Amino acid sequence: MPIGFLQGATIVLGMTSYLFLTVSFVQMLKASTPVMIVLFLRIFKLAEPTMKILAAVSIICLGTILSSYGEINFSIIGVTSMVSGQVAEALRLVFTQKLLKNLKFDIVESLCYVTPAATFWVFIAAIFLEFPRMSLGTLSLVNDNLYIFFIAGVLAVGVNTINSVVIKFTSSLMMKLLATARNASLVMFNVMFMGEAVTGLQFVGYSISLAGFMMYNYYRKKST
Repeated sequence: MPIGFLQGATIVLGMTSYLFLTVSFVQMLKASTPVMIVLFLRIFKLAEPTMKILAAVSIICLGTILSSYGEINFSIIGVTSMVSGQVAEALRLVFTQKLLKNLKFDIVESLCYVTPAATFWVFIAAIFLEFPRMSLGTLSLVNDNLYIFFIAGVLAVGVNTINSVVIKFTSSLMMKLLATARNASLVMFNVMFMGEAVTGLQFVGYSISLAGFMMYNYYRKKST
């Protein structure tokens, strides 16, 4: 139930932040998640990252902040929602790691416990935040785009399953860093091969993120 609550909180708070903040600012705030994960792993004594690994994680976060630098629309509600959502996500990933690796839960078994709990908490939030504003027009919008909601649901299940697999066989920190490196790699690919335009600062930021990720992998393998 705690993991389900944290997953629901991550979804609700993350979505809320996009109503008040620009995408670039949200990405800057998201860059703090790997650092939070490292701190929680140490607090709950699930891992003892070395100083070199901490340095690599910090470099990745710095690169993400630089690549997301742009117009910042500050909102106390948006920032509070995003930071709270990132704390919830970091805790969720750390507890999921404990569930899968320390308590030896199976991947499908863990999803069967966590997913209904997350659905319950999101539904509770929707009762207070969404239902009062819903109308017949809102329901018809869902009905007209039913296949989109169905595909989104299937993809969400796939993402949760893949995330659990990565956490079980590596760690919660690696899962989050892979997502960061994936985004940077995609942008670099589009710049070099698809002709997409980015600023010089963004290019430097993505390069720093990738360098930090390679540094993290090197020191992680060296410490094992």
